[in-house]
Amino acid sequence: MKIVRIIARLNVGGPAIHVVHLTHLLRKRGYESLLVAGPVPETEGNMEYYAAKWAIPLIRVPELVRPLSPRKDLIALWKIYRLLRRERPQIVHTHTAKAGTLGRLAALLAGVPVLVHTFHGNIFDGYFSPAKTRLFLFVERLLAHFTDRIITVSRSQSSELVDKYKIGTPERLEVVRLGIDLEAFESVGEVEADHANIRLNQELMIGWIGRFTEIKDPLLFVDLAAALKSAGTQAKFIMVGDGHLRQAVEARISERGLHGQIMLTGWQDKMAEVYNRIDLMVLTSLNEGTPVTMIESMATGRPFVAFDVGGVADLMIGISHAEQGFNVFDNGILVGPRDVGVFARAIDLLVRDPERRIRMGQAGKRFVFQNFSKERLAQDMESLYWKLMVSSSGPTPERVSSN
Repeated sequence: MKIVRIIARLNVGGPAIHVVHLTHLLRKRGYESLLVAGPVPETEGNMEYYAAKWAIPLIRVPELVRPLSPRKDLIALWKIYRLLRRERPQIVHTHTAKAGTLGRLAALLAGVPVLVHTFHGNIFDGYFSPAKTRLFLFVERLLAHFTDRIITVSRSQSSELVDKYKIGTPERLEVVRLGIDLEAFESVGEVEADHANIRLNQELMIGWIGRFTEIKDPLLFVDLAAALKSAGTQAKFIMVGDGHLRQAVEARISERGLHGQIMLTGWQDKMAEVYNRIDLMVLTSLNEGTPVTMIESMATGRPFVAFDVGGVADLMIGISHAEQGFNVFDNGILVGPRDVGVFARAIDLLVRDPERRIRMGQAGKRFVFQNFSKERLAQDMESLYWKLMVSSSGPTPERVSSN
């Protein structure tokens, strides 16, 4: 079986990690698995090094860019079509919106037997103007009719696509959870009781990781730090990442008088070392699919506080109980209203309760190691591919034995 996987760009984030692991593990299992990607803008963190780490050769399409560009889009469509005609894959699997549009159109024109598309999140809330959003919704609804399987990374996201956005039908949607390289985080020290008790008289490190873009709302993290400091919470803060809002973040830090309290590190590629410095993680996004930072946080035994958006709720475990306007779970806290005061109270609760932090960290770690390994991801996707190939009208290739 030959699979061509197409993604708009390998920028820092969950989709890049996802496609690299899938490509690598399926190649390791004996499949021809090719990875096609567009360029990463200079303003975004570049994860092409991650593909190189796993010895994955990239097929680059320079015209496959995120912004709408009729000329470049047509060239990218033509190049992808020619690639598919040359490679003759049984499956084309696209990831992210632009690659999903051009990749599926090219695959239809090239007569590829099976088309699969993964929604890692969606671009219908908080990204574009209402007019552009309506256009993108029209395109996705149309393409859904020709897509053999639409994959989401969480149950919440699947329901949202069908019920809210009217994309696809339940029988064409399938949930396949993310998978990450859990071994990379085994070296991160667990938060033990002695460590937590020492921290009672020291300032904890509260972390935020992501792109400095509107959808991730890094400015709110600065406001949270200011609110916590005003309330007398003993903590320091670290922001890992970069993006076009970097100057705005620096200006907000200055306005709030937080110089020396918030560390900006830029992009980091040794994430285990990053999590070693963090005691508590925070997610301020306006929209998410399944945030990899939360999975990594749990893999390292760190609890978290996050807004209840997108597929974040699918990462929560245990029966929640309401407390001061937020919901406390076994592995972290979800905040419903987009309210700085409520969010700050949730963080302060964990700062002042080291034993709860330990319990949450241990519960989250067990949950992640049971559900989010990259090996499980590859097995789930391999099984789905074969199911789709058997049900397609095209010839079914000989199945290879899994390693």
